[in-house]
Parts: sequence; structure tokens; C-alpha cells
Amino acid sequence: MSDTKAFTNIRSLLGGLARAMNLVNHNMENHHERTAYFAYFIAREMKLSMEDTDLVIYAALLHDIGSIIQEKELTVQEIEQSARKYAEIGANMISDLPEYTEISKIIASCQTSWRCLKQMVENNPGKMKYARLASIVHLSDVAVSCIMEDQRILNQVDNICRVIEYGRGSEFNEEAVDAFLTMRNLELVWLDVMHNPYFLGFFIGEVSEVSLQDVRVLTKLMSRIIDYRSSFTAMHSAGVAASTRELAVKCGMSEDDCIKIEIAGYLHDVGKLVVPGEILEKPGKLTDEEFNVVKEHAYYTRLVLMDIDGFEDIANWAGYHHEKLNGNGYPFHLKEEQLDLGSKIMAVADIFSALTETRPYRAGMEKDQVIKIMREDAARGDISGEIVEILIRNYEEIDSIRDQKSKEAGARYFASLGTLQKHGE
Repeated sequence: MSDTKAFTNIRSLLGGLARAMNLVNHNMENHHERTAYFAYFIAREMKLSMEDTDLVIYAALLHDIGSIIQEKELTVQEIEQSARKYAEIGANMISDLPEYTEISKIIASCQTSWRCLKQMVENNPGKMKYARLASIVHLSDVAVSCIMEDQRILNQVDNICRVIEYGRGSEFNEEAVDAFLTMRNLELVWLDVMHNPYFLGFFIGEVSEVSLQDVRVLTKLMSRIIDYRSSFTAMHSAGVAASTRELAVKCGMSEDDCIKIEIAGYLHDVGKLVVPGEILEKPGKLTDEEFNVVKEHAYYTRLVLMDIDGFEDIANWAGYHHEKLNGNGYPFHLKEEQLDLGSKIMAVADIFSALTETRPYRAGMEKDQVIKIMREDAARGDISGEIVEILIRNYEEIDSIRDQKSKEAGARYFASLGTLQKHGE
């Protein structure tokens, strides 16, 4: 992490990331936090460095990220049956982010047996570090998958430990197994894993402060979780983030606020993680009942982000992107005097990106048509006419940047689809 002034802390960010992942698949609720906690405990017992401990926590939190590309909500069993496939997809999703290169290497191998990992790195000692960390995540994932929700956790401990011990040296790294088994008689650990969804944050504490620049990088990852839920949204968040930042610069916002509104752009649709895939993917007009489901997403966006320390502005700007100056937006029905500059910019950027980007069911609109629609929206009192005119005066510049970022995001999405197809899906 950089050494610039703190904006938030890693504990709070991890909590937000976990809540976002839980929105993706209710069947996996708390699975990633539990896996991350076991991985943290093992890393601590193995006396790994703080850097490697952080890597294993992040990899554990993200180890199933590849499964979100599926249209339907998967069960834990379905994900585990195709674990290696989803590990490869997940690693590819984040491999081009420099800050996640090491995490990507861990995720790529986190569903591979220790025996195979040792063979893979036999002639490349430099990869042994990632093999050891990957085995920690693999062990932790298996241990969590053994937990039965309908039984008392302390009555399950011996069986879970037997499963892990059986794999010592073959399925799992020996040192990791020994570290895990030290938990056998620690009742508090097992009770926290079962009943306290916030235990991970309390154990790691607010040990690492995070700058605004670092948050900007970290939230690019969360935006990919959003985008990979649907081909309709594969390019949208990146386009909105680019458009909002450029508009914020043109509107004279401070550099810090420009970064914050870019983050809000990346995360403005995080609430869509609760919308079923068949609704997100529906090419035709939504029914009233389906649209009511979609209308929930802005509420969930603000709910998730407001829990992250320092994210108050980001949460509002992201959560208010469907509000209208005349009060006819949703779900908060705020009016112009209740919406600040950032919220007004976000609403304009979201509409602009939606009109100009290519969707599976239509091509992006031409400039004249976009301008016509946006001026009509402004005249109706939906969005700020002043910001719309700033956008129009800088149309080619902003649209070029939006298009570039959207295409980059789309290329990543369709590359992951190729990985899925390679596995016969």
C-alpha cells in the first residue's frame, strides 16, 4: 500500500468486499469470510510475514470469484465440483491488475493438490511461495465446505480435523495441516466461524490504513465482480467510472473528489448483485414485477458502501445514480436541493454511458441521438442541464475515454467466457 494519507482501513474494506461477495450468491453467504479466517489463522500459526498473510487473506476472500460468471445462482456443491475451472477463471479476471498479480497466482492454484503443486514448482523454486499460500487457501476452503449448518459446530470439529489430517502431505501442505490442527481445542474460534460474520475484521484489526489512491485500485476489483454478473453490464461500470471522472474534472471538483467519484462510478451498480441473472439478461422489456426487483439495486449499493469507513460521499454518489432532480427517481425520491454536485454528475454519466455503449440487443447510439435524449431529460427536470451542456461541449473527449475503458472491460469479460467454454460449459 502507498504511504499517502489514510482514507479508510483494510478491516473496513474487507468487510465491504465480503458483503459484496455475499450478495452474488446467497448459498455462499459467509463462505468466503470463513475461508479467509481459517487461512488467516493458519498463516499466523505458520509465522508468515504480514505481506504473505495479507495475500492469503485476499486470495481466500476471492477464491471463488470465477463462479460469478455463471448466469444462475450456484450451490456450494456445484462450485466445489468445478473448483479448478472457477479458479482459472477467477485468476484471469484479476491477472492484469498489477496490485493483484500475486493474488491471481495464488487463486490459479488454490484448488490443486499439494502433491501436484510440488511437482509443478519442482524446477521453479521461485513459485514455491505461491504454492504454499495456495495450499493454505485450498485447505481452508475444504474445511469450510465440511461445515454443516444444521448441526452444532463443536460436535463437528473432530470430523473436520480428521478430513484435513487425512490429506496431510498429499492434498494439503504438511505445515498448513499442522497449523490448522492447533485449532482443534479452541472453541471460541469455531463458534466465531459459525456465528459471527464479522469475526475476520476483529481478528485482523485496523492494522493497515489505506489511502484514497489505494482504494481506487482495490475498488476496480469490486467493479469486476459487478460486471461479470452479466454481459449487459460487462462494460458498464468501467465506462461510468471514466465518464464521471472526466465530468468531475470539467465541473471543477477537487482531485480527491474526482478520485472518489471515479470510485463511485466503478461501484454504482454493486447492488445489482442481488438481481437474478435472468432479469439482468432479459433482452426485452421488463414486467412491472421485474422492474421492481431492479429498482432495489441502488438501495443495496448505498447500503453496502455506507458501511465502509470514509465512504459516505462515495456511497451517496453511487446510491443516488437513479435519483432525478424533480423527485421522480428511485428508490429515495430525492429532489434537486437534496442532491449535491457529485450525485448530479453521476446521474448524467450513468445515462450517457447507457446510451453510448453497445449492448447485446442494440448498438450504441450516435452522438446526435444521445444529445437529443439527454437534452430532453434535462428539459423534463430529470437531470442537470448545466452538466449535460458541459458533457456536450467535451463530447468527443469524454466519449473516447469511456469507449476505451468499456472495451477493455468487455475484452476481459469475453476472454473469461472463452475459458468457461474451454471447460465445456
